[in-house]
Amino acid sequence: MTNDEGPGKKKRSGSWAKLSGGPVLACIDMGTNSFHMIVCRATKDKDDFEIITRVKEIAPFFRRSLVAHYIDEAALQTAKRILQDMLKQAYSKGATDVVAVATSAVRESRNGFEALEKIRGELKLDARTISGKEEARLIYLGVLFSMPQLEGRFTIVDIGGGSTEIIAADRHKCYFAESYKLGSARLTQRFFKKGLPSAENLKEMHGEVIGMLKPAAARIEATGGYSRLIGTSGTIQALAKIDRVRMGRTSEPLHGWRMPLERLEEIVATIEKYAASGERIKGVSSDRSETILAGAIVLLETMRALSASDITYCSSALREGVVVDRFLQTGWLNGSLRSHSDPRSESVHYLLEKYGCSFEHAEQVAKLARTIFQQTKGLLHDHDEEVGHILWSAAMLHDVGTFIARNGHHKHSYYLIKHAGLLGHSEEQVEMIASVARYHRGAAPKESHEAWQFLLPNMKPIVQDLAAILRIAEALDRSHRQVIQDIRVMMDPYNTNGGQGSKGSPRILSLVPILKAGESCRAETWALNEKKEYFELHFGVKIQMLVEASQAVAK
Repeated sequence: MTNDEGPGKKKRSGSWAKLSGGPVLACIDMGTNSFHMIVCRATKDKDDFEIITRVKEIAPFFRRSLVAHYIDEAALQTAKRILQDMLKQAYSKGATDVVAVATSAVRESRNGFEALEKIRGELKLDARTISGKEEARLIYLGVLFSMPQLEGRFTIVDIGGGSTEIIAADRHKCYFAESYKLGSARLTQRFFKKGLPSAENLKEMHGEVIGMLKPAAARIEATGGYSRLIGTSGTIQALAKIDRVRMGRTSEPLHGWRMPLERLEEIVATIEKYAASGERIKGVSSDRSETILAGAIVLLETMRALSASDITYCSSALREGVVVDRFLQTGWLNGSLRSHSDPRSESVHYLLEKYGCSFEHAEQVAKLARTIFQQTKGLLHDHDEEVGHILWSAAMLHDVGTFIARNGHHKHSYYLIKHAGLLGHSEEQVEMIASVARYHRGAAPKESHEAWQFLLPNMKPIVQDLAAILRIAEALDRSHRQVIQDIRVMMDPYNTNGGQGSKGSPRILSLVPILKAGESCRAETWALNEKKEYFELHFGVKIQMLVEASQAVAK
């Protein structure tokens, strides 16, 4: 994708590595309270998709991780059993791709990355952790798709088991998106763990929610406010059902149901009364009844903080948003949402602009890194396009740390990237992007480095490969003048499977730069000689720059 930066301005290139996938996609939402799966088929005209099937499994065992911050073996084994069953059902419905997203219960666990790695390895499932901001973005996409008539500014509130997401946006842009630790299961465990709620417990919970949401309301007002409040996910669905029954209109669709603040206040008061006496709320499932009080209080105080007169329920949320996002990125969905089709590139460009980095240098390094990556595939590595995107992102962002200081800027880049909330990326991808940028210069990875310690064992070889390539690509624009138009990579014929050459010496990797007319690459050749050691040691090769050959080619 390319972004037009305005009249007369150069277009910015996006990631060369695009997502791929077929027309039938299954998405599994690994939530705190339950696992949900939808299997969807894109239409031939690529303007819609149909939901083939929905599957839900209660998974309350994940709630324990919100307190322990650890996924125990019993929870992991049960999760694998549920996921394995869902995979079978997805493939039986013709799914060509299955993706699973894990939210607060996993991302807050000390062993969350490790648990997902076991799931990926054993089940061959594309399972990844997403940040709170990424969760909010995907919820937003789900709402946009399922409410095509929604116009103007609106705010979305999604109350899950572990967190609550609040998004202020219009159809083209998010102006505010945050995730708060105000999930219904989390608050239930915190405030009602000793049994029936007391008046003191309820007052304390109301106060906690009010305190956390006041800044959000102020920031939404500062961005321009909103005209309509939309609610998504299980808690709000359950409250909308209760309201519909109370109004005697059960034949009406739940999607689009509007509930005034006054009626919600009555419902919350009733739920509090029932909960205090130990009675079960009629019309609410047994698993939902355990957490609906906390969720109802969150919704009530959210509406009060935002001065909302009513809320409209939307039946689509995170999992539908994942499907919309994947279909947009793979070309299976066109139409009015095309402006949201490349979130990965957009988030990288946003970060570059935020920290005042040179787009020209970043794009040149990314271009050279791509060339080296592609021309050494099968010779030095065998990484796929998804790994190529990690390299592109790290190449584009490797210098953002200079915003803090030039000295040690690779370490600052690591910190800024890791905590930037890169949208369109999983938490695992962000960790790798930040680490590759961290090692684009300076010392080689060490066990004492924080960046190295956070990587899973399977991530480390990839980071080493990409960091080695990035060091070379960065050296080849040492002057920041983009004097190298293109580069060709050639390997000697000896022992191309790795290790030492057949004559007892390392293989020779020749770089043949194609220069701009009238330019030289003295600075780049000097920088290459300074920075090539890590690449040579890592891949077991010797690098040489064939400048004269490139000039001959240019003539």
